Amino acid sequence: MHRAFVFVLCCVCGGAQAGITVQPFGRTAGGTPVERVTLENERGMRLAFIDYGATLVAAEVPDRKGARRNVLLKLPDLAAYQRTNRRFAAVMGRYAGRIGGARFTLDGRSVELVPNAKGVALHGDPDGYDRRLWRRRDFADAASIGAVYSIVSADGDQRFPGRVEVSVTYRLLRKTNEFRIEYAASTDAPTVINLTNHAYFNLAGEGTRGIASHRFAVRAGRYAATDAKRVPNGVLASVAGTPLDFRKPAPMIAAPSALLGDPPGFDHSLVFDKPEGVFALVAVIDETASGRRMEVRTTEPSLQLNDGGGFDGSENGYRRNDGFAFETQHLPDSPNHANFPSTALYPGKPFSSVTSYRFSAR
Repeated sequence: MHRAFVFVLCCVCGGAQAGITVQPFGRTAGGTPVERVTLENERGMRLAFIDYGATLVAAEVPDRKGARRNVLLKLPDLAAYQRTNRRFAAVMGRYAGRIGGARFTLDGRSVELVPNAKGVALHGDPDGYDRRLWRRRDFADAASIGAVYSIVSADGDQRFPGRVEVSVTYRLLRKTNEFRIEYAASTDAPTVINLTNHAYFNLAGEGTRGIASHRFAVRAGRYAATDAKRVPNGVLASVAGTPLDFRKPAPMIAAPSALLGDPPGFDHSLVFDKPEGVFALVAVIDETASGRRMEVRTTEPSLQLNDGGGFDGSENGYRRNDGFAFETQHLPDSPNHANFPSTALYPGKPFSSVTSYRFSAR
């Protein structure tokens, strides 16, 4: 898989060039080489990712004038990705989000996980999938180019039961400015799983200050109410009359309120208004200055919406609200709430999901 040179695979279709470029991206602390893959489609959109954490590092799309900019927040080098706790555009697993009390019961079996300082299990810490080197296989077919990342999570990994095989496919469509993330997992014993990508976006262009020029339209009529540790309490409440109501396009404004906390900020789970498992449009996000639009479609039942309130300038100069996360996934703490969509994974019944991000300009 690893090469010490630049590898380019390209093809010419209808006068435009699409291709895959592979370049070195440094070495891990243990000396293992890491590669960066850049995909370019026939319309000039570029998508890039690295083997460490199966992490997205760039998505370059045009504005209304045709100027192409990266819309993903990123870090400068591999060392920065190894240090960060912000999880820039890496894959989260085995379980994305919080599990209250760092424990759950599945089919009568009690499972004790690794608690953080707040007594909560979060994103598989301290050894989440975002801190691992994934295996990669690049591909090109008639409609797309991309790569399939895979990892084997042993029985007892992060204290979860079952040996789980996970794959994540990054797919860039050749003829439209759209990329897809496709997840798959299988197990040899009953367990739970929740996978997502922890990307932060700024559609005005990475490095632009703030997201006030963005308008969010999200087809989600309910949200997961939480306790003081941001762990769901089991109530799926209506967004009506709350700052979480984006059923009509609105900016994400963190005004003081009981729901948004002190200091106010967005880090909430919204439940989509669609049947579970159906691949459908769930959000349209417009950036008014550049004209860039991002349409999100997914089979997942919910998302974690975050306004980047934790940025403090310490990583690549990003400050509060310089990007937003839109993490399609199942709900946090689902194993502890029978009324939430199930995250249980059983032998012979593999998990799969897909999320797409389509870009245009107005």
